[in-house]
Amino acid sequence: MKKTRLAVLLSCTLMTLAAQSAQYKVVELPTSSLGQSTFPTDINNSGNATVNVQNNFNPVIDVSLINFELQSLIDNLTDIEAAKAGQLNDEDYLLLYTFVTANRENQTFQQIAQRKSYVSSDSEATLLPAFDLKTITDDEYDGATTTIVRAINDFGYTVGAGQGGFYQLPFTFEDESERTYVLNDFYRRAFGQVNDNVVALLPPDVTAGGLSEAFDINNNNQVVGTGTTAISSTTFQTSVDNCLDDDERGDIPAESCLRALSISLSANPGSFAQRRGLIWQLDAQGNVVSTKTLGLLDTPADDDVRTFSGSAVAINDNGIAVGEVSTDTVFKGRTYLNPKAAFYIDDQILTINSDSDNYSSTATGINNDDIAVGFVQKQINGVFRRKMFVHDINTDVTSYPTGFFLGSSTVPMSINNNGLVVGYGEIESSINSRRNEAFLYDTNNDTFMDIGSLLACDSAYLIQAANGINDDNEIVATALKKGKRTNIKGEVVLDSDGAEIETDVVVAVKLIPIDGGSVEQCEVVDDFNKPRQGAGSAWLLLLGIFGFGLRRFKFKS
Repeated sequence: MKKTRLAVLLSCTLMTLAAQSAQYKVVELPTSSLGQSTFPTDINNSGNATVNVQNNFNPVIDVSLINFELQSLIDNLTDIEAAKAGQLNDEDYLLLYTFVTANRENQTFQQIAQRKSYVSSDSEATLLPAFDLKTITDDEYDGATTTIVRAINDFGYTVGAGQGGFYQLPFTFEDESERTYVLNDFYRRAFGQVNDNVVALLPPDVTAGGLSEAFDINNNNQVVGTGTTAISSTTFQTSVDNCLDDDERGDIPAESCLRALSISLSANPGSFAQRRGLIWQLDAQGNVVSTKTLGLLDTPADDDVRTFSGSAVAINDNGIAVGEVSTDTVFKGRTYLNPKAAFYIDDQILTINSDSDNYSSTATGINNDDIAVGFVQKQINGVFRRKMFVHDINTDVTSYPTGFFLGSSTVPMSINNNGLVVGYGEIESSINSRRNEAFLYDTNNDTFMDIGSLLACDSAYLIQAANGINDDNEIVATALKKGKRTNIKGEVVLDSDGAEIETDVVVAVKLIPIDGGSVEQCEVVDDFNKPRQGAGSAWLLLLGIFGFGLRRFKFKS
């Protein structure tokens, strides 16, 4: 429903009540004009947000890397000679874009970024290039590397992760045939950006490029994340060694061989490498002063060959980091190697108070009062649900708010220094599909609210997930609105009758508190049970919520 006020349903039947001012106004961030879907991740106390844009409009097509002798292109391009010269009409541009992106990860094809990252004010957005390279001809970034920005501190310094910059490597085979490879030297690496300085945040082990992620930065320029610390697979190490051996590698470039292994490492790091939480200390210019590797709750035995992982996803200004670590967990009589919430305090690691019903847990945020939030996974009516916890590190007390209802999965994403928590949770108790909406939870008085109920009754936005909150109680969130379907050029798509197609559009929004505002009492309008065009966008929204779009997401294992 567009607005559901239970109090109104109980107190009013058919009467329309007089409206009061809402508690929050919605500002759609300007990143919406840059691509097909936008996902915010964090907001600082200056009100600037970090945003990831999916499928940026108008990517450049490098026709020099396209084999125009392919029959499929010969049969389908409307003007192949013009296309060879780089003069693409709209139809051929869209066809070649589909052709190139369908061959993503193919080492002979141009790479086009799936996502780009930005810092956004209310009125303008600035690109965060990370490791993207500039072209020689126009001194502009080529838009090849996918980046994910996750956090911003009060100085405007940002952190995230990105692919290595792509370059072309001509290669002559033994039979004297030639091929141009499109390669990079690492698949995913943490970065920090201080002003215009982009700094690579390396993992302790950089075999096959290594893997590192950065999730948060505090106002002391401490960056937390995770990274590879050792290769645990002898088979993988042998493959790396063979890539570097001219006799073993075969008739391909060493760089090509290593990139294939880098992709495998990124796709399934838990099979090949040990990973630990990391803290990188940056100076005021963005240089890495030190890298600290964080430990585990339990030290594995010398003969334990299992792969363990740890991560730190948030850090407060006191230097306390939170995240998760692998540890043995007994659940219903069986032992599992599961993630458990971790609080990193100097060289000590603590965790939450939990019970035998908890299968796993992870911490997702912490404020400067050392109040941490996260979620546990536990079975409710036979189904695993994520249930929020709030943990006071100073008193070692863990509480478990109910959420929208007892069996609702509830995932907190951020907590500010006022004790306000934002995230997303299930608002429906149906067994099959459960719809998520954003919430605002006040730890001071144990009140849990649907953020949508704090907006004006006629708001055009459905707030699906709240991703970050600053100390002015401003919130960045992922929202759905009705809009026009567009193609990769940003042009409105028409149906067979020439009419515009209405669809659900995923946008990044900022919610700003209204001074003196109060909750409106709304007439209930059921929009969600009507047939909806553009339902295919729902998968994209879920990808944003459970994948790259949120500030805190688990390192893939």
